[in-house]
Amino acid sequence: MNLLVAINAKYIHTNLAVRYLRNLCDIKIREYSINDRTEAVTADIYKSGAKTVFFSCYIWNIKMVLEICSRLKKANPAIITVLGGPEVSYNGKELLEKEKNIDYIIKGEGEASMPDFLDALKNGDFSNISGLCYRKSNEVIENSNSTEIDMNELPFPYIEGELKELKGRLIYYETSRGCPFKCGFCLSSATQGVRFLPLDRVKKELLAFINENVPLLKLVDRTFNADNKRAVEMVEFIKANSKNTCFHFEVKAETMSDELITELSDSPKGLFQLEIGVQSTNKETLSKIKRGADFEKIKSVVKRLKENNNIHLHLDLIAGLPGESLEQFKKSFNDVFGLRPHDLQLGFLKKLNGAKLNTDGSCFTDEPPYEIISSDKMSFDDILKLKDIEDVLEKYYNSGTFVNSVEYFINNYFSDSAYKFFESLADYFEEKGYTGQSISRKNLYEILNSYAKEKYTDDKIESVIIFDYCTHYKDNLSFMKDCGLKERAFEFLKESKFVEKYFPHFKDEKPVQIYKNLRFYKFGDFIFAFDNKNQIVCDITADFT
Repeated sequence: MNLLVAINAKYIHTNLAVRYLRNLCDIKIREYSINDRTEAVTADIYKSGAKTVFFSCYIWNIKMVLEICSRLKKANPAIITVLGGPEVSYNGKELLEKEKNIDYIIKGEGEASMPDFLDALKNGDFSNISGLCYRKSNEVIENSNSTEIDMNELPFPYIEGELKELKGRLIYYETSRGCPFKCGFCLSSATQGVRFLPLDRVKKELLAFINENVPLLKLVDRTFNADNKRAVEMVEFIKANSKNTCFHFEVKAETMSDELITELSDSPKGLFQLEIGVQSTNKETLSKIKRGADFEKIKSVVKRLKENNNIHLHLDLIAGLPGESLEQFKKSFNDVFGLRPHDLQLGFLKKLNGAKLNTDGSCFTDEPPYEIISSDKMSFDDILKLKDIEDVLEKYYNSGTFVNSVEYFINNYFSDSAYKFFESLADYFEEKGYTGQSISRKNLYEILNSYAKEKYTDDKIESVIIFDYCTHYKDNLSFMKDCGLKERAFEFLKESKFVEKYFPHFKDEKPVQIYKNLRFYKFGDFIFAFDNKNQIVCDITADFT
């Protein structure tokens, strides 16, 4: 028996690669996450009775994979271990020489080599399998470079009924491989050209996801708009057939055509999510990483995409890139934050095996994920400061539950630099011992209010924080007061004209039931009603008093 093993970064993730191989070669798969106990995963694989175990390897799981292989070999030396995936595709020979518990490494696209490899396991001749690393007479042999598979030869990765079984988990799909751009930090810089799945087939398979009501479909295509005309046709098809599925694409904003921007802008709210890699706005750095980005163009495109407030926009920055000091990074941060994306991802440079980025003068961890320790322009202290800022950025901005509070602080106290607000908040976390701690959402509001009281003499901040909390939650914070509105609220909800005016979706409900779904709160002279479930906030002052 052969077994394909995926160890994902999170339980909610799924692995596309093992599903292709399963359907090509009729092999069983098992999925785990890096949060599972190594001994439990090892035991489960061992109990499966698999004679050959294939592992899909990435920077987040390679240490765990190697440990599992060691344990399996000690339990039964006859078990054959095979590694594949991006983390072993560029140093296969060296890894096989070092790791005696690994029997084979398949470099590159496993779909092109796997069927032949399975045959070779039976006949013992591995000499003609492209991209294979193996041992022969105590010598490690590395066959010629791996071949690329014709995209149309790939099977549809999901089997009948599987999408229903994966409910609650992220579903991935690809319509192309490769990238027209050669950013030095990316593995796509090691390959040439872009290959596309035929568009007619893509449309047919998109319908499979739509008809199964998959909540979110994430395309792993490196650049969705590598071919703008093709991208427009896909967007038009999705708009014409969409039901309940949201589609996530990674795009290069500065090369998006006007037609594609228009098609995306004129779409139902929540249908599309776009991820845009800005990485830096420092021209020297962009040149060093071979990324000819035009931030003015990016700004223009993002502003157009935001006009109708219908697309979730996720923008990326990378800290530790060559040529970018902390001061220069602050400018990149402020430039991107100024666009007010829904999500601002602050990532840290990783030196991936196979990536062609020149990182002279930089230091990285020796172990995966090979993350930056210091760069030619940033010290370890600088990196640690940005780690702290990333923490509060995730908690208070990317969470989307402190929108008004963050805007109030920045507009009133940090209008010259949004970075300084997050730096001030990160310093407060460090001072109070909150840095790196797991903090409940409710306590984050309590901490923000304490920060505000300690730093500013501004009574309005508390009301803004309460407003944000009421927008999302029905219980109370320690500093919230009872406004004494219950009796008047019932009288208000007995008036059908007010219910239809503010909450028409509750028009057929009884006042008692409506009240259970709403929160009424007084802010100065104003009365607001909050419907958390439907994310509706109404100023009802005129009709309530």
